Order: sequence, then structure tokens, then C-alpha cells
Amino acid sequence: MASPPPVVEYAVFFILAAILVFVVGEYLAWVYRDQANSDHRPPSYFSWFERLDAIFTPIENGIYRLSGINPRREMTWKGYVKAVLVFNAFIWVLLYVVLMFQNVLPMNFVNVAGESWDLAFHTASSFTSNTNQQHYSGENLSVFTHTFGIGIAMFLTPATGLALMPAFARGFTNKEDPRLGNFYENVVRGLVRFLLPIAFLIAVILMAEGSVQTILSGKLTVETFTMGIQNIRIGPHAGIEAIKMFGTNGGGINGANAATAFENPTPLSNLVLTLAMPIGTFSAIYAWGAWVGNRSHGVAIVAAFFIIYMALTGVAVVGETGANHGMVVTENGLTVDQTIGNMEGKETRFGPTGSAIWGLTTTSTTNGGVNSMHNSWTALGAFSLLFAFATNNVSNGVGTGLLNILMFVILTAFIGALMIGRRPQYLGKKLEWQEMRYVFVTILVLPILVLIPQAVAVVYQGAIDSMNNPGFRGFSEVLYEFFSASANNGSGFEGLGDGTLFFNIVDGLQVLLARYVPITAQLAIAGYLAKKKLSPESKGSLDTDTPAFVGLLIGVIIIVSALVFLPALVFGPIGELLSGGI
Repeated sequence: MASPPPVVEYAVFFILAAILVFVVGEYLAWVYRDQANSDHRPPSYFSWFERLDAIFTPIENGIYRLSGINPRREMTWKGYVKAVLVFNAFIWVLLYVVLMFQNVLPMNFVNVAGESWDLAFHTASSFTSNTNQQHYSGENLSVFTHTFGIGIAMFLTPATGLALMPAFARGFTNKEDPRLGNFYENVVRGLVRFLLPIAFLIAVILMAEGSVQTILSGKLTVETFTMGIQNIRIGPHAGIEAIKMFGTNGGGINGANAATAFENPTPLSNLVLTLAMPIGTFSAIYAWGAWVGNRSHGVAIVAAFFIIYMALTGVAVVGETGANHGMVVTENGLTVDQTIGNMEGKETRFGPTGSAIWGLTTTSTTNGGVNSMHNSWTALGAFSLLFAFATNNVSNGVGTGLLNILMFVILTAFIGALMIGRRPQYLGKKLEWQEMRYVFVTILVLPILVLIPQAVAVVYQGAIDSMNNPGFRGFSEVLYEFFSASANNGSGFEGLGDGTLFFNIVDGLQVLLARYVPITAQLAIAGYLAKKKLSPESKGSLDTDTPAFVGLLIGVIIIVSALVFLPALVFGPIGELLSGGI
């Protein structure tokens, strides 16, 4: 059956995404309504949300009793940061031990070895920071490691991100009250009410489509078309894949990731998984408007980032539905049919359009899942991927994405107020030097973590030897690697031999700094703002829910963030494109 025209696939995807952002956004706003100190009430047609309390509350209370959590014990921003770091340090230690000693742990059905100390450092750091960047093939982990190491981290790390959102909302809804809520209560609510039920629903759809789900075996022995015998790694594919995509995680049980039929068997499963990536992040932006009592403002922010997301996706689709110049054959009468686009490194089940939408969605969120080989993309397609990185992943990750986006929103409100000669404020809270210094720290983390290691890598022989391609494409391989780590994304351009001591240590440090430096700064901002009085909006205040504000926000994102990386992009995909795409 022929695939629909690219414009149809593109339109259907974004229409479905917009509908789901609204529905899931209202649900997420309800989940954290009280924790955000909000007066939000869902529309009447979503009043059935309230009946879910009878299901979720007993489960949460049971977890509180077992773990000793006192949800009434509220924290200041410093206490919140401490709780985040302690909780995530526990995840890191758990992962490091499991990875180092998986060879002696149970459910090691195919006798995989434990990871080396440097690879275990990188892997534990990567999955703890919700980056999920892999310097190994998924087949090198046991079923136990995937299920009770990686799988647990895939739920707890996005739950950490979710728990930050109501705390940050308290910075604007509190009236001279420094308390930001209880981190552990917010983690439990995010797990029980959001991540677990939605991931379960996605997993059921995947299993219905043919995805594998087992923890009782590590391999499937089959007879190939050539009458040979092949052992294929299997495991809890459907469950891991569901939270991997919805939790903006990444990684995969198989080296080919979501290009394999065990993880992503059909075009329908591909659509579901592609939608899962942006829904958790954009729904949080919508929920923000509900928490602060201004839904139209939430919609305006969604619109701004949706415009960037749709534009870059359009560039990716144009690039991948065009010809790959590296595949043009002019010798011996041979030709490569590229009438439907660039099929190099892509699955026929998904085609260039489905792969392009997925790929751009990956780098528009902190999701490391891939369904095609990014290093086989055209120069134009590769540019769209890297430019999305340069904006700090457009919508970024679950929970943390909202906070990163609000850094640009606050900066835009600050700049916009100064442009019209007004006192800078946002949602009734004055913006002063204490908050703005932390905003700039957060925004500067990405270029510092990407560009300095990039400069080292292009002159360090060990890193140069890891490049699989010369010139512009080799430069892009390394640039993508550091973007992937420093933006907590985790996807791979591939072609780069990144499983070395240099990349394990550098990337391992990047993912930790990129995760916890911004979180600390953002919670400090919330702490400062929470202690301030609410100033009523006046006619002279900057209106943050108008098309003019949306346009200014887009301009700030592109000028302040993305264009910092323009010289690096010129040496990478732009240079390749201008030189003929080869």
C-alpha cells in the first residue's frame, strides 16, 4: 500500500498532537492543581477527573506509608534542591552497581558481561539525568538490567522532572511564602497519576500491534531465509518502549532501536510513539497556563514553540523527501530510485516522512529514541536536527522542558517590558537582578557545555580518530554527540565511535551538569519569586498572551539561543549543504 503524500502525514500528525496536548494538558493541570497552589478547575466535560481520586489516592497513601514520606512537610527551594540531588544520587548508584555486576545478577539469559567502569559511569549518568545516551548496543544489557535498572530509571527520572513543575508554579502563585511543596509527594503523584497509566496504555497498543513483551527469555532463535540460524535479543520491549517515548527517555533493547519490529512494528505504532514524545512536554506548557490562572497565556507559549517545532519538522520533511546526493550513481548505467525521497538508513514501514517527523520530534524533545539512521540524512535534514538542538530541544523534556522554556519566557517578558519603558514583571511578580542572573546561567549552560568540548574534540587526536566521516559530516558527528549529551537528549547521529574513555567521561560529565545546574538555578528563581508580593496587572503591563508576545518570544529564542551555534553549524550541516550535500 502506498504511503499518503508527505503533506497529509504532516498535517494529520500535528492535528492529532494539538488535540492531545489540550486533553493531556488539562489532565496534568488537574494532577498537580493543589501542589501548584492553584485555583484551577477543569472544564465541565473533564469533571470526571475528580472521580479518579478514589483510585489513585489509596495507592499514593500506601506508598507514603511504606516509604515514610510525609506529604505535608513542605520545602524551601534549598530543601527542594537537596531532595532532588539525594533522590537522583540513589538512582545513579543503583544503575552503576547493576551495570557493573550484571554478569552475576539474575535474568542474564545470554551471558552478557558487566560494563567497564568508564562506560558504566557514562550509562548511569546518562539514564539518571533523563538523557539515555548509549555508548553501547542495547543487546549488551541483560533482561534484569533493562527491567530493574534502566526500566526503573526511565520512570523515576521523568517523575523528577514532573515534580519540579508545581514547585516552580509556586513561585508565582505563592504570596510571600517561600515554601515550594514536597518533592517526594510530587514524584509519587507524577508516577501514579501520569506516567504509569499513560505508559501502560501505550504499551497495550504496542503489544496489540505486535511488539514483544517478556522477561522470561533473553533471545529468540529463528531460521533465516537463507536456512541459517539467528539468535535475536528480546525482552520487555513494549513496556520499555512506552515509557522510553512518553517519558522523553531513549535507548533501546536492540541496537537498531525503534527501527526494529520488536519495538516499533507498524506504521500505527510509529504514529503512537511519535505522538508520545511531544505530548508530555507540550501538555506541561498548557498546564502552566491553567496553574497560574491564565489559560490563554499557556496557549500562547504552546503556539510559539509549536510554530518552531512545525517549521523545523517541515524542513526535515523537505530534506528527507528530496534526493540524497550521496546516493546519486552515474557509473556503469546504475541508478538509485529516489522518487519517494531519501530511503538510505530508513525503514520501509515508515518511509522518509514518518522518519523525518520522528527524527525532528526526537531533537525537539529530550528523547533519544530513533527509527532511522540520522547520519544517513541529507544535509538539509541534518541541519534541522541540529538547529532544534540549538534551541535547547524546542520543548525539551518532561517537566524540565517547561522550566527551560519559561527561562526564555521570563527573558522575553524582561526584554519586552524594557522595550516599552515598563517595570519588568511576569505574572504579577517583579523581575529583578536576583532572578535574571539565574535565567542567564540556565541559558548559557548549553553553549558552554557544547562548544568548549567541541573545540577540544576537533584538535584531540583520540576524538578525531573516532570520526567515521571526513570534513563537514565528521564535524557534525561530534557536534551532534555533544548536543545530545548537553541538551539531555540522548539520540545518536551514529558513525562516531563514541564508546571510548574520552567520550564516556566528557559526555558523562556533560549530562550531569546539563541536568542539575539548570534545575538548581530554576528552583532558586522560584524561591526568590515565591517570597515576593503579587503586583496587580495594569494597562501598562506587558500582555503575555498576544500574537506580538508570541512573535517576540520566537525572536528571542532564535537570536539569543540558536544563533549562538551558527558558526558551529556552518562548519557542520550548513557547510555540507553549501558544498553540494556530500
